[in-house]
Amino acid sequence: MAEYRGSEDIYKELVDDSDDNWLYGLVAFAIIEERRIEWMRHFEENNKVPPTIDEVTNWYRHQPYSEIIRAKGDAENALQGYARDVIDVALEEKNKDIEEGIIVAEIRESRKFWPQFGVNFIGGLAASIVFAALLIVVAFFVLNDTSSVEIGSNLKHNLEKGYYGEKN
Repeated sequence: MAEYRGSEDIYKELVDDSDDNWLYGLVAFAIIEERRIEWMRHFEENNKVPPTIDEVTNWYRHQPYSEIIRAKGDAENALQGYARDVIDVALEEKNKDIEEGIIVAEIRESRKFWPQFGVNFIGGLAASIVFAALLIVVAFFVLNDTSSVEIGSNLKHNLEKGYYGEKN
């Protein structure tokens, strides 16, 4: 079991000599240092004087290895919580970008509506006019009910009477 004489020994254990990620070790080191600062405040409140350098060194010497393990666990929890927060923020921003993209696309599509409406209206109007003309032609033939024999007879009759010019 290692004996710690100061923050340098703790830093070496958690960051320099550790197989874990340096950020993980650095957060664990910060947790140990925060505990030391809390101890120093508590010491000063109870003794009315800040601890001496020897008392701080003695505090480091009395830190068991389980305190290092506990700091690593706290660091892991803190980093996981931070990672979840970062992922949540990133997902929220991505969803916002997607929603804004959909809204912008809909606005662009609505701007295309009126020109397309005009083209469709004119096309529909032209088709209606052509259909009405065809309907009139068919109605003319149906209502006059002239057969080819009748047309021929009328032509012959008109030619004989001279409606189409003089007969030679």
